[in-house]
Amino acid sequence: MRNTFWTMLIVFGLLQNSGNCGKNTMQNSNNSNRPTAPKNQKKVGYDRLPENIKLATEVRRPIKNEKGETVSFEITTVEKTLNELKAGYQNNVLVDGKGREIRFYEPLCRGVSRGTEEDEQDQKEKADELAELEKKYTVLVLHCDPRKVS
Repeated sequence: MRNTFWTMLIVFGLLQNSGNCGKNTMQNSNNSNRPTAPKNQKKVGYDRLPENIKLATEVRRPIKNEKGETVSFEITTVEKTLNELKAGYQNNVLVDGKGREIRFYEPLCRGVSRGTEEDEQDQKEKADELAELEKKYTVLVLHCDPRKVS
């Protein structure tokens, strides 16, 4: 089981570094050919974000297939995501365009493993926590880059 996990991890790492999955070569990546928002569109100020969240903070946006299943993730900023959600404030609470409260979620992020069993248990607990939050709120998952974890 461990060997399979490590083999898959290495294969995906090599594929990502091969240049075939670069931001400039992927169809769904941000590039300058995309239309930009109209200049007369009113910008919403998000001045009451949580203390550790900035507009430039990176978040994961799920990419779904035709069946609605998440197949990948795209990294974007809090500001872009909030604008896409048509977020605003109701009674000092950040909500999306449908009136659902927006919460920020910090996933498990560590640079060094504590062991397979402990990692699996921690991942399961975090996945359960995220699933519970998604039942009640619109959840923005913060991006974790394990290479930057100290």
